[in-house]
Amino acid sequence: MSALIVTAILGIILLYLGLTRYKPILSPVGIAGLLLTLYLLIKDWGLGSRYFHDMVIVDNFSLAFNISMVIITILIFLAGIDYYQRMEQHVAEQYALMVFALTGAFLMTSFSNLIMLFLGIEILSIPLYVLAGGKKSSYRSNEASFKYFMLGSFATAFFLFGIALVYGASATFSLPEIKIYISQFNGHLPAMLLVGLLFILIGVAFKVAVAPFHFWSPDVYEGSPTLITAFMATVVKTAGFAAFYRLLGMGLLPLPVPIEKALWVMTGLTLLIGNLGALKQTNFKRLLAYSAIAHTGFIMLAMLSQEYTSASVLLYYTFTYSLATVPLFIIFILVKRASNGLEEIAAFQGLSKRKPWIAVFMTLFLLSLAGIPPTAGFVSKYQVFVLSIGQGYLSISIFAIVMAIIGVYYYFNVIREMYTGYDLPDPIIVSRLNTGLIMACGMAVILLGIFVWKVPL
Repeated sequence: MSALIVTAILGIILLYLGLTRYKPILSPVGIAGLLLTLYLLIKDWGLGSRYFHDMVIVDNFSLAFNISMVIITILIFLAGIDYYQRMEQHVAEQYALMVFALTGAFLMTSFSNLIMLFLGIEILSIPLYVLAGGKKSSYRSNEASFKYFMLGSFATAFFLFGIALVYGASATFSLPEIKIYISQFNGHLPAMLLVGLLFILIGVAFKVAVAPFHFWSPDVYEGSPTLITAFMATVVKTAGFAAFYRLLGMGLLPLPVPIEKALWVMTGLTLLIGNLGALKQTNFKRLLAYSAIAHTGFIMLAMLSQEYTSASVLLYYTFTYSLATVPLFIIFILVKRASNGLEEIAAFQGLSKRKPWIAVFMTLFLLSLAGIPPTAGFVSKYQVFVLSIGQGYLSISIFAIVMAIIGVYYYFNVIREMYTGYDLPDPIIVSRLNTGLIMACGMAVILLGIFVWKVPL
């Protein structure tokens, strides 16, 4: 809980710093606050605490995901030192809103009550609606913000209606009590309870872009400022899946047959739409958006296949995915600057000649997302497939493997552009900080693919 309080205070401090002339210290102050938060999270490991009449449970599961999200946020803040250097206004607001969103993410990993889950989702979402429209002079950014807000509000309505129906049936918001109530029916749930649970799952599925509730993702990813897109693709996705896992594990397992079938269908649709949709993309941010949808499908396999190692597999997958995604966005920012704002895949043509070392690292990150050994991305996909097949989901696992093979094509399409084409005249300028970030993430992707860890959660 101390980490949650520090994060909330940090957001307020960053807002007030924006009123002063000390804007260059925004990122260092934010990183220092996040490092303090990281220390407090590590300090609480293994203790286990409950707050607000057991509405918030801080256990190793929530701490592990919070530590993961803080590390990725620190990477994004470090990248922000160079990214925001050219901006004179609204920099403090963007840093502060990311910190406030992180506060909501902390609640989403720690809830044991549906009301607390709702508060966490809204505290996460409202700053994101504003951040998506961070480029006020950009039509695409304004469109992204408006679409995200409207569709997010629609999903929230489903979520609240679901909570109301579940409460009307069970007379409680507590997940452990709802689980006990569900167990009384031996899988034959009352219609009110079943519809309520489905509506709640729809609300959570929207936040992690599970098909058919994914349609906001490509437009919002494309229109949002690139660093904010990186935040959405990593920290927000990690928080959403941690909440999804906790919701299922604490309140619904063993899954009622209708809920299990619904999740099975959504997983298959997500894998299909994500991978096939990415094949025809020429805009790099939209490509990564559909790639994120495809990875959502793979992670949903872990949602379906919950057993004692599932939480560790989920943590490993989301963390390694984030480590490969953040530097890809950093490289994209650098290439976009050198190509006069071009966001198409063609902007990477001749990258192997202009900056060979960047081309090597970008190839590494793309291979990790594609699941090619010896990267961490291969290990994460392998763990998910082993888990799902072990739990009896053979058909959907085979389908996922086929989709993974198809997915290799659009990643190699970008790699092909880097190693072909003509050299462009504009040089790519890389700061020492960005160089260090790209190399550190590259080393982590390789090391985590060799030294695989499992955290007992």
